[in-house]
Amino acid sequence: MVLDGACQQQVDAELRGLDLLLDLVSKSNIWEIQQGSHLPFLASKDGPPGIIVNIFESMKARILGGDPHLKMMMRQKEVCVLRNHSEVLTPSTDSMVSLVLLGEVGWPLQHTPDTLSDKALAQLELPESCQERGIILDELDHRTIAYSMECYQAGQHMNAIAILAEMGRRWYVCRNWEMGEIRPLLATFLNEIERSHVLLYLEAPQCPQDDLFLAV
Repeated sequence: MVLDGACQQQVDAELRGLDLLLDLVSKSNIWEIQQGSHLPFLASKDGPPGIIVNIFESMKARILGGDPHLKMMMRQKEVCVLRNHSEVLTPSTDSMVSLVLLGEVGWPLQHTPDTLSDKALAQLELPESCQERGIILDELDHRTIAYSMECYQAGQHMNAIAILAEMGRRWYVCRNWEMGEIRPLLATFLNEIERSHVLLYLEAPQCPQDDLFLAV
């Protein structure tokens, strides 16, 4: 990794973060360091979709160009994760550590960036009744759930719940899914939302029938 003209303070900060990253990965069951073309990559190993981060390229981009984004791919496509403003000036290795810790806690939907929502959804186990009927979520479902979680993180709690309820109504009307399948499936995502917010929504739902879909 060529770093001519780099700020030594930035380099030292990246190396401190790298030490922590390597220590965490060495103790992890779902992350590993892969060697590709003589460069190390941080890679997930908890099933598809796989995530891979070019460690040195991320460090280099941050030190030399001030680029706060990780050089990261999911499903062999580049992924952009928007960082909080307070984190923009932190070392790239700090972001990698945060990514590792997020994976260690199971990619909770509420805290996983929306661009990585497919990873979070893949970790959720669908209710047994859905598995027996071969029910799967399509791309529209994934986008809808990701948008709902994004709204919830932004403090738009009622809107987030309304989006999930609307999806449940769509499943019932357009896909002819049984209520006994929709309710436990929606409950999987409602578990990411505070129960008090769901109860508050049901006091004035967007649709009067929403209480049929939202199990609390």
